[in-house]
Amino acid sequence: MLKTRPAATAVSAVDTAALNARALQPATIVVGGPARSAPAHVRYEIHIDRDARTIAARLRGLMPRTTSTAFQTPVWLTTWYATIGVSAGKPMLVTVTESDSGELAAILPLVRRRQRGLTIVEFADGGVSDNNGPILGPAAPADRISACALWDALCKALPGVDLIRFTKMPATIEGRANPLALIDACLAAAVNRNVVTIEGAWERYLKSLERRYRKELGRSWRVFLGHEGAAFERITGAARAASVLAALERHQAAHLREQGADYFLDRPEVAAFYRKLLADGLADGSVILTALTRRTEVVSALLGIARGGTFVMVRIATGAKQWSNCSPGRLVIVRTMEMLHAQGFRHFDFSIGNYAYKRRLGVESQPLRDLIAATSVYGLPLQLWDRIRHWVRRSAPLHALARRLTRRRTGDSATTA
Repeated sequence: MLKTRPAATAVSAVDTAALNARALQPATIVVGGPARSAPAHVRYEIHIDRDARTIAARLRGLMPRTTSTAFQTPVWLTTWYATIGVSAGKPMLVTVTESDSGELAAILPLVRRRQRGLTIVEFADGGVSDNNGPILGPAAPADRISACALWDALCKALPGVDLIRFTKMPATIEGRANPLALIDACLAAAVNRNVVTIEGAWERYLKSLERRYRKELGRSWRVFLGHEGAAFERITGAARAASVLAALERHQAAHLREQGADYFLDRPEVAAFYRKLLADGLADGSVILTALTRRTEVVSALLGIARGGTFVMVRIATGAKQWSNCSPGRLVIVRTMEMLHAQGFRHFDFSIGNYAYKRRLGVESQPLRDLIAATSVYGLPLQLWDRIRHWVRRSAPLHALARRLTRRRTGDSATTA
């Protein structure tokens, strides 16, 4: 079993068999009792919603009081559950409140699925979310002892689960501690966030970049504008946005397959996710699409999501190689940052992937955490296997060797992740 602090709470008079029989119905499980590693008054009430429509309604009702990353907003999650989540497993929205005060502590958007005969609970991700984490309420634990109490309560409220796999979690969420990242068993994730924070003037940020790089940016912009009809634009119309996204999808698929990279974004459910996300999020500003264009041609496009003063870059692609002399991918990023900075955005998240262009734009690396815990004896081998894969991914030479062996075995260098 996972080594954590002693149980801080105990499940009160819950019939596990009855819970399993009601697996597809909303369930309320009250947890409480004396704590050995947390104050005796720490008690939690856990409510589990399992219907996608109920989950969507609850998210919309609770979100105004909460703190989350841009990947746990109502638009992102309701879109995910309606598309990718349909085939990913059984949806689960876990709402945790303090029993005494009734205050919201956290909401966990999860999915329950089967793998090799075992039952696994994960965040609503499926490979499209660069960060995962709980949605924090006013009563979210901010210290290690209280976080362990919440964790113990969660484990006890998930009967019949063999493994909990929470990955890519930030240590803090909009400045608040992520209680799940405080658990002893957390490991450093194989990936990290890359963030640029611009508190001062835009010109000051540009001057912080390497002088030669600044000159390259200026030259690239002049070369691009030298083409008649060349422009940078923020896409706001629904029809135009759908057309630009289609071009982005074609360019990205062609480029990544040419590079021999794993590619899964053209799966029907994933493609449907991005198209619905764009349609639902464009109007309220939670989804932002920008592009470099020349007349009707999409030279480069950038799709991102926004929350508060933070913009997260999600997908980017460039078109024909004839545009490579003006680095359109780099240009669309910088022009988008400049536009949004003028509108009050201060944090620009380049997401996961440690590429050279991100370093040259001055990103700060921020670590992410993984919490992988066997909750039954049957889950222990899978936990061990996950740990081995984790160590392999954190070692660049071992990761490269594993990818080569996998491709040689499957005979396909660019199909699924």
